Amino acid sequence: VFDGTAEVHDEDEPLSPLSVYGQTKAAGDIAVAGCPRHYIMRSSWVIGEGRNFVKTMKGLSERVADPEDKLTQVTVVDDQLGRLTFTRDMAEAIFHVLGTHAPYGTYDCTGSGTVKSWADIARAVFEAANGNGDRVVPVSTADYYASAEGPVAPRPVHSALDLSKLEAAGFHMPDWEEELGEYIKTL
Repeated sequence: VFDGTAEVHDEDEPLSPLSVYGQTKAAGDIAVAGCPRHYIMRSSWVIGEGRNFVKTMKGLSERVADPEDKLTQVTVVDDQLGRLTFTRDMAEAIFHVLGTHAPYGTYDCTGSGTVKSWADIARAVFEAANGNGDRVVPVSTADYYASAEGPVAPRPVHSALDLSKLEAAGFHMPDWEEELGEYIKTL
């Protein structure tokens, strides 16, 4: 719902979506916020069951490690910055907010810890999976999509969310890098 110009976004930042996808999320925020008693949990870079970035990167790491496969490296965008949100952590935050009857409103809910790029995350996954993190080649978003046919939805440079309000409600999101290590072990 944000354009990514601020390095960290808080709940009070005016909505400024870059794409139709972002516009639909912002419209949902506006519709729900019209209710006197509501909760909105904002997340970014969500990882859980089903297809996701971490599973895709682990699979690519396996391919790069396979001498029979011709894939030798993977290019990943390095100028989009944020933190992963693991669905189990978000679920715990939701239950906490509901269970403690926290003040109604909007809460940012992503993993805590260091803000990193998609390439940084891919490198960590490759390293944990097969020790081949050096096979992740960072690339700018512009270069990554340079040969794309048709329009490409714009993505915010900065996707990190401020966790202060959630923490004031008594919930601390786990560090996403620690959660990533645990998550990779389950794959």
